[in-house]
Amino acid sequence: MVRTLLSPRWVLIHIGVVSLVLLMLNFGFWQLNRLEEKKNFNSVLRAHTSAPLQTLDQAVPTKWNKATNEWVRVSITGSYNSSKAVTIINRSQDGSAGYNSVVPFTSLNNRTILVNRGFVPLVMSTPPAPRGQIEIVGFLRASQARSALGPIDSKEAGNTEFQRFDIPLISLHVGGTIEPMFLQLIQESTAAESQWPAKVPLPPLDEGSHLSYVFQWFFFSMVALAAWVVVVRRKLSQVNASVQAQTSA
Repeated sequence: MVRTLLSPRWVLIHIGVVSLVLLMLNFGFWQLNRLEEKKNFNSVLRAHTSAPLQTLDQAVPTKWNKATNEWVRVSITGSYNSSKAVTIINRSQDGSAGYNSVVPFTSLNNRTILVNRGFVPLVMSTPPAPRGQIEIVGFLRASQARSALGPIDSKEAGNTEFQRFDIPLISLHVGGTIEPMFLQLIQESTAAESQWPAKVPLPPLDEGSHLSYVFQWFFFSMVALAAWVVVVRRKLSQVNASVQAQTSA
């Protein structure tokens, strides 16, 4: 009977089932890790949103540190340089396709940072940024690097459309010394003349569907194991019945 389960066909079945179960278990543990990452992110974001407002110089006096500085809420006084504005394309918000309007902002002590003023629908042209000296408040965000399969941005001179907040690449267009992070705008001290750009909302502070996916993948792995046991037992019963029939004959 054991020989039957060790035939080449059955060995392939065993390997396939074990591989499938291990794959689904890995997916389950991956979702567990994603859940922990989301919990940690939520706690960091809650802490930063409830912390006292800081100036840029207080939050990042010297070197930018993503681990401690991202999502810190800061205020900056200075002015926009609208002549160097760029757009981050292929964005969506509230079910609408559009882009993010990004404008360099120079503080009173000459620190220049890119500001994501918000979302603009595709059917609209970019509303102008306020002129003159103003105060802005926003969240510090990290530069975004291209993933292995991500779309490639043009490096040609004069390009003003980018796929992501790639600060080093955008800096080539803006020129000068640019801070290695960008600011996700919350508010400006001047009254807005239009509802656009619409402020980019914060990520939802929930745990998403990671836990349900954990149960799903673990359940699927148990189903696969149970099905494999049933099939093996059925095959053994058939072989046993065949042997008994031959013995009786």
